[in-house]
Amino acid sequence: MTVITNICGEPPKDFIKIDIASDPNFVFVNDSDFNVKQLFDSEGNTVFVNSYNECQHYVSGGWDFTPAKNAELAMQDSLLYVVVVLLVLTFFKKKIRSYI
Repeated sequence: MTVITNICGEPPKDFIKIDIASDPNFVFVNDSDFNVKQLFDSEGNTVFVNSYNECQHYVSGGWDFTPAKNAELAMQDSLLYVVVVLLVLTFFKKKIRSYI
């Protein structure tokens, strides 16, 4: 599966990819059959997309960041740091007591 399919779902049977070419006047048409999705970029900006065409356009442009996954990884890293600090403190506590 591609990133677009993972995020936007399967393309509609009648889907034709439109070449928007950064047209500032292009307006995406809402699709009542498409479930609104919230997308994020790597800087934490967010956009709601209302059609498969809009979704695939944004995902192709890099709006495929998932903050929940990164928050989960940060939590795992934090837990690892806490464990390492506790082990180091325990080690040095025993060393210091042996010299006293």
